[in-house]
Amino acid sequence: MRKFNIYFDIETIPTQSKQLKTHIQNNLTPPSNYKKQEAIDAWIEEHKDIVYRKTALNGGFGQIVCIGYAINDENVRVIYFDDWASSEKQILQSFFNDLIERYRPSSDITPHFIGHNIENFDLRFIYQRAIVLDVIPPAFLPLNNKSYNNMYIFDSMTEWAGKRNYASLNEVCLALGIEPKSDDIDGSKVWDLVREGKIKQVADYCAADVEKVRLIHKRMTFQNAS
Repeated sequence: MRKFNIYFDIETIPTQSKQLKTHIQNNLTPPSNYKKQEAIDAWIEEHKDIVYRKTALNGGFGQIVCIGYAINDENVRVIYFDDWASSEKQILQSFFNDLIERYRPSSDITPHFIGHNIENFDLRFIYQRAIVLDVIPPAFLPLNNKSYNNMYIFDSMTEWAGKRNYASLNEVCLALGIEPKSDDIDGSKVWDLVREGKIKQVADYCAADVEKVRLIHKRMTFQNAS
């Protein structure tokens, strides 16, 4: 059976809604052992930026700034815009439209969505952002992944570490002799780089991750085995 392999990765940033940011920061609750108001105020001030940054991991609040993907062995494409603060809907629409244009449902071609930690993060995040932004996804995209047969999803983290365990992309790369990520950037630095106007650097980082995922997938499925 022929396959339509979609290797992909997303990069996300914290919410850009001032209302959401204010609500989240104003509703911080310190640990119960904090009794003095001075200590409580200090704790809240210290954790305001931390809790805000964590919205980048929440599809209901955060925002996608780029999507990198490759079909089968084709070159990686990264969808992003310099006007990152207001382009998320356009990013999703462009990604969805390209998949629809490229893939025609067929009994002998199965779409496989391949990535690292996509089952619990990337696909869920895309699904939630599509709902928030009212962007209709392709019918064949396994966004609400628990409702789909896992044959449509190849999550390299789950395949490597098992259902309830975690393994970073770098860890798998090192184990397989694949060049790991550069120390210059990781997910925790994406928001800072975006704010500094370095969205192209983030897009390149995303593209590199897609390439690594493709190499890992081929190793895990023994495509180049002798």
